Amino acid sequence: MTFQLKVHEAATGDAARVAYHLPALPHGVSRVLYEHIEAYTKAVRNGPDESEDVTFAALKAHQATGLPDVIAKVVYQLHFEHRGLSDDGELIITESSDADSAAIELAITVLGELYSQVPRDWDAAMREYRATLLAEHDFDKRVWTPGYESGAAGGKGNSPEVEAEIERLMDVRGAAESTLLDIPSETLEQFATKYLICFDCDRDMNSYEDMLLAEAKRLIGIPDDPARNYVEALLAVTEQRNEKDA
Repeated sequence: MTFQLKVHEAATGDAARVAYHLPALPHGVSRVLYEHIEAYTKAVRNGPDESEDVTFAALKAHQATGLPDVIAKVVYQLHFEHRGLSDDGELIITESSDADSAAIELAITVLGELYSQVPRDWDAAMREYRATLLAEHDFDKRVWTPGYESGAAGGKGNSPEVEAEIERLMDVRGAAESTLLDIPSETLEQFATKYLICFDCDRDMNSYEDMLLAEAKRLIGIPDDPARNYVEALLAVTEQRNEKDA
């Protein structure tokens, strides 16, 4: 299906002949860029004033750490050039002229290509995650940890450039990690991989508990029904399997 922007029915009127919702961003937008997006959104809601330009300039200057960042920057560039705000405080894209229409159509084409490149299958997402994980660990082992240990021992320690690079690599890995976690597990091995990502290595990813619980139930055949007793559901599933094997 061709990528399209969703029309915001309640936001049209004298100011714009058409208005659109901003598309949902893919998982994996880096932490720093997300902070710039929040600052820009706040400025638009509190504006209009020069803070919109200042916060957008910071957003635009951020170096993308992966495809999700590129998509986010294109989306907010589109908003900045055709900015609008609905009555309920939602950032919207406004179209008021033929020139706007042409520019938005071009952006839709570009965004369609970008969104199509987001990994949607497990194997592709796993390859990307592994590559980013290896890059982060290699830099940590060769550069960051020796510098940190040197600083702890009274030496020079890590330079600001080294600290910035480890932060960048962590953001890249985090983006790939989020993409992988967003893909539903089809096997228990995939589920185990996601569980380890969420809870091993002291990662603070407890917000994924509900997702993992729902996936575990789905993979072993327990209906995700909050009203049903878990023990009864599990016994029913195992009984069905025993009858099938008998």
